[in-house]
Amino acid sequence: MMVINDQIALLTSLLTQPKELNNDNLIYAAWAAALNSQSKNVVEHIAKYIPRPNSEALMAIESAISRMGVTNPYFIARQFVNIEAGGSLDALHFRPLQALNIANETAYHYACVVVSLMNGGHVCFRSHVNSLLAVNESAASIDAAMRLGAVCSSLSKRAFIDDILNGE
Repeated sequence: MMVINDQIALLTSLLTQPKELNNDNLIYAAWAAALNSQSKNVVEHIAKYIPRPNSEALMAIESAISRMGVTNPYFIARQFVNIEAGGSLDALHFRPLQALNIANETAYHYACVVVSLMNGGHVCFRSHVNSLLAVNESAASIDAAMRLGAVCSSLSKRAFIDDILNGE
């Protein structure tokens, strides 16, 4: 269980010593990672350190998870085929970001970075990282969000393995 202890230490460090991510960005990224992980263990661990988002933030986080849930696999698949139809947010009938009434767009992009990383949606991941860089977010902050997504993804898999092996 040494590897798991290392992962829990990384997650705890990211949540308790937020040098890189400011408060809102940390809340959005952490809760997006927790909810996207679909692991009660990950959610419970994050809830120990990061308060549950208010309703406005939670709506934005849910939007990030829902939108990335569609765009990530769609744009992944589009990388492997060359067809003359679709290939845009319009084809998915997605409203533009401005129409979603997201109060903190920077924090929203952090949520999208985490979810896209966890989902393997590299096209969307790159787009949201570029949006953060365009508003002068630091490489260290973006990297912290990436580590948060990566460790939550791994811990959710470990929780699943534990549930299966322990017969739960």
